[in-house]
Parts: sequence; C-alpha cells; structure tokens
Amino acid sequence: MTIHQQIKDWAAENKISAEAFRAVSQWLTDSVFADFVPEIQLLVENEDIDELEDAFRTHIEFGTGGIRGKMGPGPNRINLRTIGEAAQGLAQYILKSGIEDARDKGVVIAYDTRNNSDVFARETAAIIAGNGIVARLFDGPRATPHLSFVLRKMGAVAGVVISASHNPPSDNGFKAYWIDGGQVVPPHDKNIIAEVGAVKRLNSVDYEEGVERGLIEVFDAELDAQYVKSLADLSLCDARDIRVVYTPLHGVGATSVVPALHKFGYAHLRVVEAQDVPDGNFPTVAGGVANPEDPGALSLSIEDARQVQADIVLASDPDADRLGCALPHPQKGWDAAPEDLAINGNQIGAILCYYILTSLKEQNKLPDRGVVCKTIVTTDLISLIARDFGLIPVDNLLVGFKYIGDVINNLSGGETFVFGTEESHGYLFTDFVRDKDAAVAAVLLAECAAKLKRQGRTLRDYLDDIYRAFGYFCEVQRSTYREGARGNEEIAQIMNGLRQNPPAEIGGYRVVEVIDHQTNTVHNLQTGNTRSIQGSTGNVLAFTLSEKGHTRVTARPSGTEPKIKYYVSATSADCADLAGEDLAQTRKNVDQFACEIVNGMLDSAECALKAVAL
Repeated sequence: MTIHQQIKDWAAENKISAEAFRAVSQWLTDSVFADFVPEIQLLVENEDIDELEDAFRTHIEFGTGGIRGKMGPGPNRINLRTIGEAAQGLAQYILKSGIEDARDKGVVIAYDTRNNSDVFARETAAIIAGNGIVARLFDGPRATPHLSFVLRKMGAVAGVVISASHNPPSDNGFKAYWIDGGQVVPPHDKNIIAEVGAVKRLNSVDYEEGVERGLIEVFDAELDAQYVKSLADLSLCDARDIRVVYTPLHGVGATSVVPALHKFGYAHLRVVEAQDVPDGNFPTVAGGVANPEDPGALSLSIEDARQVQADIVLASDPDADRLGCALPHPQKGWDAAPEDLAINGNQIGAILCYYILTSLKEQNKLPDRGVVCKTIVTTDLISLIARDFGLIPVDNLLVGFKYIGDVINNLSGGETFVFGTEESHGYLFTDFVRDKDAAVAAVLLAECAAKLKRQGRTLRDYLDDIYRAFGYFCEVQRSTYREGARGNEEIAQIMNGLRQNPPAEIGGYRVVEVIDHQTNTVHNLQTGNTRSIQGSTGNVLAFTLSEKGHTRVTARPSGTEPKIKYYVSATSADCADLAGEDLAQTRKNVDQFACEIVNGMLDSAECALKAVAL
C-alpha cells in the first residue's frame, strides 16, 4: 500500500482529521516539501497517527514570543519550511511597515546552541536577504538579550532569535523582535502571523551569494565588549569577595554571564566544566531539559559548590535570558537535595527588587516616578516592595517579558523604568536591553550576596527580612501536560469549563472574584457584580481567595508547550490567621494553605473537563 493510500484510508476511518489529511497530502505531493517526504513516510510506516495528526492538523502560531515547538515535518512543527515562512512573513511585514530605510537598517539574527539553530539562522538570513533586506548574523551562538542590545545599538528594523529557550532538546523556535529591541507585541505579532499565513513562496538567496553581495553580513565579537561594559555599569556596590559556581547548562551563557562576572571582578568564579560545552542535547542535565527553574538541572553545579564550599550557585538557560539560583542550606550546607537548595523565580525577583531599590535609595538615585513591572502570575510581593519605596507598580501584565518591554517603550514623560520581573526566572534592571537577561540578574544577585557576606549574613537571611517586612508569600506552580491533538482539545475544554462554570470554592476556600483576562472583566461571586479592567487580553483566568486578592490561583495554557499551567499564591499578608508566633510557623501555615489550594485547583480543573465532556 502506498503512503497516499494509507493516509487516505486513515482519513476515511476518521483516524486523522480532514485538515491533517489535506496537509499531509500537500506535503507529499508539492515539490517545495520534497525534502520532508522520507520523514513523513517513516511516521506512516510506524503508524504514528497521533504525531501525524498533531503535526499536520494546523499551522504553528506565534505564542508569547514567536513560534516554538517540536522539530519535524509538518506545518505544526519547527522545520526549514515553517522557519522560512516565519522569516518570509517578517520580511513582508517589514517592507509594508513604511519605516524609512528599512532595507538598509536590516534585521539582526542570533541563535543559541540548540540542534539546528545555526542551520535555521542561516536559512532566516538567506530569506531576509532574498527580500532585499540586509541580514546581520552573529558569527556564533549569542544570548537572547545580546540580540536586543545589538538591535538597538545598530538601529536595525527588527531582530530574530533562533531558540526554544528552556524547552526539551526536541524543540526549537523563531522569536521576532521589533525596532525598539523588544519582542513583537500587538499589533505587530498578529500582523506578522497574518503575513506568514499569506506566504505562497519563499524569496531566498544562496547564502554565500548573499554574503558576496553584501546582503548578508556576519558580525565578529566587536559588539560583545560594548554589551559587557553596559552590564558592568549596572553595579550598585563594590562587594565581590564571594565564591560563585556558575553553569550555562550547555548554552550560550559563556558569551554573556561569564564575561560579565569577570568584568565585575568576581575572582572566585568556577564554571561547571562538563556543562560549559555547547550541546543541543543537554546530555548532562536530567531528562535533557536545561531549565534553571527546575532544581534538578542544578545538580552538577551543586556538586561543584560542595567541593569548593561556594556561597552561591547560578545557572542560565540555553539562550541565557533566565537565571536560576541555589544557596547553601542553613543547617546542611550543600549536603541537601537540590529542591531544598534552589530558590524560585519569585524569591529571586523579590531579592533583586529589594536590593536594587534599597541601593538606589541609599545613593539618592531612586527616580521620583520610577516604574517596577511584573506579570499577573508573578508574586504580588514585588508590587508591595515597589509601593513601599514610592515607586509605581505595573502589575497587570500578561505572561511574557515582551509585555514588560512594551511598558518600557510606552512610558509617559517623567517615568523611569527601574526593574521588571516574571516568575519564570526573568529579570531586568534599567532599559539598556528590552528583554530579560540572565547576565543582569547574575551580576546583581552575586553582588547582593557579597555585600551581605561582609555583614555576616546570607541571601536567605535577606529574604526572611523581606518576608518579615511585607508578609510571607508562598508561590507554587503546577502543570498538567496534554500531549497531541487530543491534549490541545482537553486544554481548551478545561479553560472553557472553568470560564463558563467557575468553582465557588477551591480546596475548601471560597472564591471571592473571578478575573477573566480574555474579556478583561472581574466577576464577584459574593455580590454578583461585574466590572471591567484595563490591560492586554489573553486566555488567562484568575480566582482570588481573599478580599485583598494577593491569595489566588491563576490558570493559563502555555504558549510554547502542550500543557496548562496553574499558579498559586498564598500569603500571610492577606490573612492574619496564617501569621504564627514567628516566621517559621508562619511559613508552615502558609505553605500548607498553598498546598491545599493547589490540590483543590487540580480537582476543579478535572471537574471542569468532565462537565464539558458531558
């Protein structure tokens, strides 16, 4: 039986959808997809129907930062065709933008150490150049925030990063940036995807020919020094006497974090040797997932820290825009499990925010109308700290650091961006780049730890001081994976169920308000009143469990992975009953409260799925 006949039979038996059947047929017969036929044939021979359905039933769309997903054949996968369509769509949008000298301003292209990142970057350059726009490509892997810096420095019209951030080795992606140095936001993102959807052919030039014609330029390391100098200018004190262990997790951190730490003057820096080797398979990381949010990813660096009795462990993800951190246990030192040593993204954000604002205030450099930004799923502790220093918190942003970058670009006269953070380990101090930066976070977190060490104190002591001043916060995130086409349907069903019939209580605690960011409305379940709120719209639901609203659970589908995420925040700042005689008792009470909310939310989601199914 031929491939075509087998696909046709599966469609007739409703084993694959009509949409998937049409797409597979096109990829098997259209000459532009000829290179993918052997891969498709293998899927058919292995009767991997679910993979065929998921890969061909729809077209991959821009998420929180562009397109990202599994590599493989099909319009819903990352491959030379979908990368090419993204590049072509971006080029078409640039040419229609009306920006003066857009062709000469050009597009800057960066890529990380993932499998095929260099191949996809060259293809992107060839297509950008094929549309008559100068493509400027780094001569090797670079950090994502480095792209933002160079884009603005050179006055380019747009930028592209080939990366899938912290996703598994199977994934890659294409992240688009605009003239301001930030990730594309509405309306640019939707307009670009519209152009991508309208792509009929790829205008490409032979790569070497593009170089010869001056349409493709390759950067050397000239701008690296300027980027590192800008990082060094962020220093807030001269404390450096600290032992730092750092791992790039096989990514590009050696081009940004390491030079920055050296420039700052950290003499006792140890880079984890086994993970200092660029490798898109991330072979030394458990499960191959180089995500600094996962304490398990820090295991090797913790071993090194134990050997040298380090004061702090720092880790960046493959494209070096996120930073993870582990600290010695108060009683066990480094002889504890990674989950007992790592601190989470909300805690790192709170430490950095408090350190930066305290230092600026001490130096009389705190701006009168300073702005601190965070996303809606990031701890409200950030907002409380900002207000305490007299700054303006912008805390209603959708998930994705691009929304923080958008705030920076649209500040009114007299306002100054100071700090931005998101719970997924993204941080930025000042606006010299317009994206989260692991190097920024690394140098400042190490500096704060060194300053505290002078005083005989630690970052854990510092965090406890913050909790005593503002209330103890516990944030927990849980994700439920729903793979394949069926999984996507179930994620949609869960969100629809929660939206149409919101739970009256979660974990035994009554829901006060339901915040629907898709319609930007807030419905009070106690009074029955509904009010409108401002902000960007997105498929996000929040259920508050207190009058102040700091205690809540938020649900949202991931924009980059096949899962639905639940973010729980519980705090003693909302409920005096949770405050114990000391911080230890308060922590125990709030942690238990958060655990009950998590379990309750997972039960509510399952009930929503069953209700919709019925």
